[in-house]
Amino acid sequence: MRNGVYKYNAPLEQFAIWRGAFTEEEIEQVKFLENLQQFEKGVTGGSSTPNKKVRDSDISWLHRNQNSDWVFDRMNGIISKVNYDHFLLDITGYDAFQFTKYNPNQHYTWHWDTEFGWKNYIRKISLIMLLSDPVEYEGGEFEIVKNGNITEPESFKPGKGDIVFFASWMPHRVAPVTSGTRKSLVAWIDGPREC
Repeated sequence: MRNGVYKYNAPLEQFAIWRGAFTEEEIEQVKFLENLQQFEKGVTGGSSTPNKKVRDSDISWLHRNQNSDWVFDRMNGIISKVNYDHFLLDITGYDAFQFTKYNPNQHYTWHWDTEFGWKNYIRKISLIMLLSDPVEYEGGEFEIVKNGNITEPESFKPGKGDIVFFASWMPHRVAPVTSGTRKSLVAWIDGPREC
């Protein structure tokens, strides 16, 4: 008779915050890259038409180039370490970073980052790096459901340069910003679908 063993000795929370991942100077360099972008209204679920009841934000895409190589290289090391420590998922990469800006009255209602339909690669880990200091805006709290009960979400405002990592299937939202501007850099790390 074969004796079974647990693959891992402890449960993985599939959630982490890397505090101060990027320095103040590095955040300013990222914001300089933001100034080179053209922003548009964010959409959801592959739609081409914004639905402000669900999502009201301004977005742009930061792709790897000579100006942004350092961001990707730096983030790649952080992602690998966080995956090893908190997720242990089979991941392969991500396409780009999404600059996201929330101005007063803008928000993103409850959603998850997994995608519907059959795909060979699926989103496994979501990350959000805050580019704004919490004192620069009111409202705009990040809320996430980690215990499966949407009536008991965790709510917090990460610091400037902090990166929040979570399993892409976890419901989350950005509460309405009431004043100021909340800026972040977002990415979705994918990997092969496990059958």
